[in-house]
Amino acid sequence: MLYLKLTTLLAILPLFASGVPTTGPHVKRAGCASCEDVAHGFASLNGGTYGGKGGKVVTVTTHADLKKYAGATEPLIIRIDGTIVAEPKGYEVPVKSYKTIIGVGEKGHLVGGGFNINNQKNVIIRNLEISDSYEPTDYNGKGGDWDGIQVDTSVNIWIDHVKVSKSLRKYKIGRVY
Repeated sequence: MLYLKLTTLLAILPLFASGVPTTGPHVKRAGCASCEDVAHGFASLNGGTYGGKGGKVVTVTTHADLKKYAGATEPLIIRIDGTIVAEPKGYEVPVKSYKTIIGVGEKGHLVGGGFNINNQKNVIIRNLEISDSYEPTDYNGKGGDWDGIQVDTSVNIWIDHVKVSKSLRKYKIGRVY
């Protein structure tokens, strides 16, 4: 199962990434210019990816608020301000269609969990750090192998300037600026 997940991730990673992958110690997130940036590359296909554009802008500082707004049916721009700890550990926040989830400056950080985008459309996740979503003591075939971001059967998904760590390896998704 782990082999299948890793193989799938490695097969689709080029669809999300542009530019040069980073290695080595901590890479400083340069941040996004704004929530209104225009999607480029694969995110510009199929009519473009616009997330929660035109929706209400909310700022979250708790896991409960993140879950509430990410699961709402209306378009939203959700700003993560500070470090949010997942409750319970490993919880993947379900994200509904027409959402932009963006970190505020360099402070947007989700610890111990991730995001689940399943059968949705027009979702943007930008300028975040997601860490400690991997349980190293588990074995293959277990239930605790959590993902930083899981995307299934979804279209128009834009993931940019996101650092995911402790998910077997460290990945930086998006361009290096």
